[in-house]
Amino acid sequence: MSAEGELTPATGEAACRRMGEAIRAAGVQVGALATALFWQSHYTAPDEAQRAAARELTLAGLERARWLGADALLVVPGIVRREAEPRRLVCAYARALTLAFEALRGLLGAAERCGVVMALENVWNGLFLSPVELAGFIDRLNSPWAGAYLDIGNLLKFGVPEDWIATLGRRIIRVHVKDYRVAAGTSAGFVPPGDGDADWPAIMAALRAAGYDGPLTVEGRGDPADLSRRIDIILAAR
Repeated sequence: MSAEGELTPATGEAACRRMGEAIRAAGVQVGALATALFWQSHYTAPDEAQRAAARELTLAGLERARWLGADALLVVPGIVRREAEPRRLVCAYARALTLAFEALRGLLGAAERCGVVMALENVWNGLFLSPVELAGFIDRLNSPWAGAYLDIGNLLKFGVPEDWIATLGRRIIRVHVKDYRVAAGTSAGFVPPGDGDADWPAIMAALRAAGYDGPLTVEGRGDPADLSRRIDIILAAR
């Protein structure tokens, strides 16, 4: 979902349902809906109007996910610091946790009405730098309509994927298959699955132990045939 194009926060129900039907007719399922607009309007913005816009964006996303036939909405829960501006504090960490919690708690009813889970992604936003913190935050929300969207590549800079998986367990709603070379230290370290530091056999074993049986979604550029081959290798990992 983007500001312009075929699918936006203003796209109507009929159009969304047509898109969903076309996607399924091609033999593909809509595993989740995502939008980069959460980097512009977010729950921890200094300006109250921007926080309100983030709420409206979430409501629009939940509705459009339902119309598309997806049962999860990827949510960026806020920003403490942007990776491109390491010296600029967007929101104090403690306040960010409070604002994000209050916003998401207020959206649980809408998520339930739509039948769409809000899946909080670990991104390079300076927030939720450990699985313990993310697990505790989700537990405080105490709802089946909030969970974790685990991005393997994003967390490699901060920890070990199988440790995050063991800690988050059943809270994991969706998984991004992405890889990263930790020594790079910047976004230049993102590489196709299998070319980075992710231990995919250990990750798959951890996901199985956690009871995760949902989609594995590749995030990033690449040739579809090559990415499909890489996913097959990962799925076969033991």
